[in-house]
Amino acid sequence: MTPRRTRTSRAAALPAVAIALAACAQRPVPEPLDPASFPRAPADLGARALAHVATVVGFGERHPGSPGARRQVEYIERELRSYGLAVEVDRWVDPGEGIEFANVIGTLPGKSSERIVLGCHHDTKVCSGHPRQEHNFPFVGANDGGSGVGLLLALAQTLATGPRPTATLQFVFFDGEESLEFKWNLARALFGSRRFVARERAPGSGRHWREPIRAMLLLDMVGARDLQLDDDANSTPALKGILRAAAHATGNPHLALTEPNTVTDDHLPFLDAGIPAAVLIDLANNPQWHTPDDTLEHVAADSLQRVGAIVLAALPEIERRFVKERR
Repeated sequence: MTPRRTRTSRAAALPAVAIALAACAQRPVPEPLDPASFPRAPADLGARALAHVATVVGFGERHPGSPGARRQVEYIERELRSYGLAVEVDRWVDPGEGIEFANVIGTLPGKSSERIVLGCHHDTKVCSGHPRQEHNFPFVGANDGGSGVGLLLALAQTLATGPRPTATLQFVFFDGEESLEFKWNLARALFGSRRFVARERAPGSGRHWREPIRAMLLLDMVGARDLQLDDDANSTPALKGILRAAAHATGNPHLALTEPNTVTDDHLPFLDAGIPAAVLIDLANNPQWHTPDDTLEHVAADSLQRVGAIVLAALPEIERRFVKERR
């Protein structure tokens, strides 16, 4: 992903929950979220997420087609199956790149067949073979790649062992989010999310229309010790309002999307398909981004815990406002 606009200072003041929600485009909710309306994050959520991050970082570089990437896909698949989820590994070779990519999709059936997608990318930046020497270095992507994988796995386990959700939840681990060129090139990035959306919308597949996706929430770089979350201009305002309310309701007002930015990431193919989508990301102020310093010591269980709590608090409200079919 790449920012089109960044800010290096934190916002001086946070918008009130009532104002943020009143600005939502769909069924505005003028009051904060009721703490009784959402589940509390288990106390060990962040620790479990960090343990997953440590495991995948141990696989080394995980760019598409690498040995580390293959080990990581196997690990994600094995973990999701152990939670009792139905799992699909979608592998394909991109004809232009000649590289095999793999998306991993875990499905938790809900009371409705309508879906909410919770996603992250599992690939790491390619940091070898570039023309400029400064773009070639060992890179394990503990935060950029690893933190999203770790938290999404921990959330999948938590939600799989809880009450049956209203919506069918799909946990999607996208491959090939990073630009294969070191400098951002959209034509050589977002391979996995574009593939996922294209399959859903393929003529004759029936998948998109029979089981519509009502919303998509993306996790990317959510583990930094000095965590802050961007206010992405591309993300759907209604979803951002819910996420802000969830941040306040869980005691994390400093994570109420405070950093103005415009983010190109795996939520864009969903937005292009008319699906409401938002990203939780710490990009505007991230000194380790795409450097050799994106290592495990810069990732904190507490940050993963806080973002996980926000997601769990937001989900029931996202279901209430976006899922139409109930049975």
